[in-house]
Amino acid sequence: MTVLEIDRKLTRELVPHELIPHSRTETAVDEARALGVPADEVAKTVVLVTSSGYVRAVLPASERLDLHKARRLLRDDTARLASEAELALAYPTFELGAVPPFAGPVGDRVVVDKQLAFSDSVVFEAGSHSESVRLKTTDLLVVAEAEIADLCEG
Repeated sequence: MTVLEIDRKLTRELVPHELIPHSRTETAVDEARALGVPADEVAKTVVLVTSSGYVRAVLPASERLDLHKARRLLRDDTARLASEAELALAYPTFELGAVPPFAGPVGDRVVVDKQLAFSDSVVFEAGSHSESVRLKTTDLLVVAEAEIADLCEG
């Protein structure tokens, strides 16, 4: 699903959102800098491989995933970070490292860290390293059919 398809999906579901073009960035922290917003308002999606499929863990850009917490939540001791090769195969329409919290293959479980879940709005890459989407966090939770959990280190 391209940026245009993400925009269409949100429009079709009547979700107010803003597409934000920016200079190419390689990390969510760089994305925050490019957009001039605090890193805790920018979400990064970390894809995990589990025995039952892919899970998208959505965290503040300023935080790191605690894999032990994720494994405990998922009840899967084999859960691990997806490799670049796995990401390229599973999400061919997104740039490598720019998987959004929703869209693309159907059936991914989405878990949003509690630090993000209670902020007013969130910004995330829209499948591209040079375009982001801003929307209300409550809308993200609904569109992504996300769970809320404690996923960050610390």
